[in-house]
Amino acid sequence: MKRAIPALLAAIVTVLAGTVAHEDAGAQARGAGGATNPAALDFAVGNVEFLLVHEIAHFLIDEKNVPIIGPEENAADYIATLALLREAPLDPAQQNRALRFLVAAADAFALAWQTGMTAGAEAPYWESHGLSIQRYYQVACLLYGSDPVAFAGVPQIAGLPEERARSCAGEYAQAAQGIEWLLTTFGRREGDAPSAAVSIVYQQPPTLVSARVRDELARIELLERIAERLRERFTIEQPLTMAMRRCGRAEAAWLPGPRALVICYELLDALYLLGLRRQDSSLRPVAPPE
Repeated sequence: MKRAIPALLAAIVTVLAGTVAHEDAGAQARGAGGATNPAALDFAVGNVEFLLVHEIAHFLIDEKNVPIIGPEENAADYIATLALLREAPLDPAQQNRALRFLVAAADAFALAWQTGMTAGAEAPYWESHGLSIQRYYQVACLLYGSDPVAFAGVPQIAGLPEERARSCAGEYAQAAQGIEWLLTTFGRREGDAPSAAVSIVYQQPPTLVSARVRDELARIELLERIAERLRERFTIEQPLTMAMRRCGRAEAAWLPGPRALVICYELLDALYLLGLRRQDSSLRPVAPPE
């Protein structure tokens, strides 16, 4: 099993578990008239896209036996970040949505670190994932390096030291070269058989928050669009499932046995609540989408 961002989730759960049970998340989310907070909803949805593509990276590495030098979690983060930066928009009517969602994911890493440190949580130095704050700066650096002119303000906004900022264009170019190699070597080729089906399953959400995030994901057809892009880019030889379900813990994972990419409803609750905290935090976003 490849579990997504346990360091981030540990920080969220450490703080939220003592104050908000998942069953009570709906009450925390409701404002006047029971409305969902739009910014927190967008934050949760954006993080779901990043996490889903991160888990797809694990699936591809596993499925295609992609050689990886270094931690696989780092490779999955780079693939997810580059996918949001480089791929054509999933929805042509929402040209900046991928960028907005990438910013939300970066902010989640930074805010999770702040939340964990404030709560006195132990930093998981032993984890296969990088520390959340490192992952924040990694995304910020790749964003800046992708277009240092368009994103000239990112180093100052994100707090990137000058010496790291100078290396970002080269870091992005290196990552982009790796993505091109991945697509050329393992991507779909002319004459390949049609890709196997990717089933989308939405089980019953346990809370009002997870139901509303699920409804928004379904409304914009995010899982369906990502599944179709996956089938276009790579030949999938056996069917797999993208499932949203209750898991008993807040995580996302690629499960090789049942061939399932799972997003847990508990994760949606946690991300939504983190999005509410984001609005009350001094944290500044990596860069405002144009």
